[in-house]
Amino acid sequence: MILCVGLAYFALYTVKEDEYVIVTRFGNPTRVISKPGLQLKWPGFIEKVNRIDRRINVFVTLPIQLLLGDKNPIIVTCYIAWRVSDPLRFIQSLTFVENARQKLADMVTSQLGSALGDFTLDNIINTVPDMVKLTGIEESITLNCNARTTQEYGVEVIRMGFRRINYPSIVAEAVYNRMRAEREKEAKKFRAEGAEAASKIEAETDREVSELLAKAYKESEIIKGEGDREAMRIYAEAYGQDRDFFAFKKSLETYEKILQSKSTLVLSTESELFKYLTDYKIKGQ
Repeated sequence: MILCVGLAYFALYTVKEDEYVIVTRFGNPTRVISKPGLQLKWPGFIEKVNRIDRRINVFVTLPIQLLLGDKNPIIVTCYIAWRVSDPLRFIQSLTFVENARQKLADMVTSQLGSALGDFTLDNIINTVPDMVKLTGIEESITLNCNARTTQEYGVEVIRMGFRRINYPSIVAEAVYNRMRAEREKEAKKFRAEGAEAASKIEAETDREVSELLAKAYKESEIIKGEGDREAMRIYAEAYGQDRDFFAFKKSLETYEKILQSKSTLVLSTESELFKYLTDYKIKGQ
């Protein structure tokens, strides 16, 4: 019974859903198992189980300084997402995950050095989105690396991308100055457009004000004319009803206007204006 349990312990093993299992006999691969479940092998030292993670692995490369096509240096850090596509070829060529990471990092670095030589600093950082070519560089390197790693190492490169881009101090100052100049240019453009819009609004407002004032003046003149016409009509009616009283009232209004305090008025006693004052004195006597 104990012997059976011991044999089962050393001969049975399980395969998980997130892994490949390669069974080796005296160091030589005999079979690859990708279906999860309970499996059987020769016990002890005869056959060994080698487990390989079939999930996507992601790692970050070390920073490396490279030259662009315009001879400007940049410091690049990348990330690489990959997975094992052919476990048998993987274990025969690389054996360990650490070896795969080193191979992939070297391959991507080599591809980067070649690819970045075709671009300038304007293609790496720019306020104009269409000028930036980072996505195209990433896709190109991913395809080139994947074509090689699949055949040679049984590894599929899912995605290579830029994680961080730095500039040496000599380049950083030039980049910042260029970005500042671009922003100032854009700000001047916006200010000019704003000033133009403000001038249009101001001109439109002045025109509307002039139109409103002209309309108001026209209406006031019409009302004033109608008032004068009505006043003249009333005066004419009053004059027609009692001409003497109307003449007397108008004379009093005239006296009130011209006979102010400390005023001197020299008139002939026969003046029409002096008529009512003369009559009043005669009647008063």
